[in-house]
Amino acid sequence: MTGNPSLFSSFHSYLPTSSVTLADGSTSPILGSGTVVPTSTLPLSPVLSLPNFAFNLLSITRTLNCSVTFFPGYCVFQDLLTKQIIGKGHESAGLYILDTSITKGL
Repeated sequence: MTGNPSLFSSFHSYLPTSSVTLADGSTSPILGSGTVVPTSTLPLSPVLSLPNFAFNLLSITRTLNCSVTFFPGYCVFQDLLTKQIIGKGHESAGLYILDTSITKGL
């Protein structure tokens, strides 16, 4: 989920509007969904677009065809077929933040 429409490389509006329940119990309308490419090797789809949403949240599913390994302080996304590292994140205040570039030689 993201509140930043500039992140989408493709986008489809939802009609009629659906909604999602947030962690605080409030609801937010879903404006649509599309594809976001935070790194050249990690396209994410479908990503929901929410108005005035201050964060970019990633829910990891089997459809990503990758494994995610969590370490103290960082996490690594690895392609299931090639075993290539396709993404990395760092821990901040208990959350893992996806880095927008890949560091070689982890």
